[in-house]
Amino acid sequence: MNPNFEIKEKTLIYDVLDKSEYGTLALCVENKPYAVPVNFVRIDNDIYFHGALKNKKMKMLEKNPNVSFSVVENYALIDSDFSSTEGLACPATQFFKSVSIDGVAVMQEGRDVKAKVFEAFMRKLQPKGGYKSFSDREYDTAIKSTAVVKIEVETLSCKFKFGQHLNEERFEMIVSHILERGTQIDRETVRLMKAQRGAKDGI
Repeated sequence: MNPNFEIKEKTLIYDVLDKSEYGTLALCVENKPYAVPVNFVRIDNDIYFHGALKNKKMKMLEKNPNVSFSVVENYALIDSDFSSTEGLACPATQFFKSVSIDGVAVMQEGRDVKAKVFEAFMRKLQPKGGYKSFSDREYDTAIKSTAVVKIEVETLSCKFKFGQHLNEERFEMIVSHILERGTQIDRETVRLMKAQRGAKDGI
């Protein structure tokens, strides 16, 4: 990874994970890979997801619990002519935040453990509330019939790509173009470009 893009501050990494509604879970059994999007929630340093007890991913995890998990938060698409006047396609790129995790999937057992995870899911995905607590016995059947899986994180890397590596001329050229395009995500991208540029320069 380009060291200009690497993020090590946990608060920034956790912010990406906590704002993202889903990530991509990658599994492999007998040299056959399988990737699937899943809703997830972070609790402390670990990632949790859930699913039917005997669906494809659960059956694969029984055979090989080693997983990779990735989350991407997209920002502005940078057109090729936003940073170059040479007419080539090569400068086109995407600015983004991403988190990549390798770990081991561990099935969670017991009503209390599962209920804690479901409560965390709801706080993340429905923060307004409006639902009964999972301590309510009405949930017993649903909790029992649902698999809950923890990814015990072994390695984690985070990348923010916002033009930190560019010289001042190309950086300002991109800023000018995306501000002219002027979408909401463009404006937010410029804010993050300047924040990451300042962090890189120690400002």
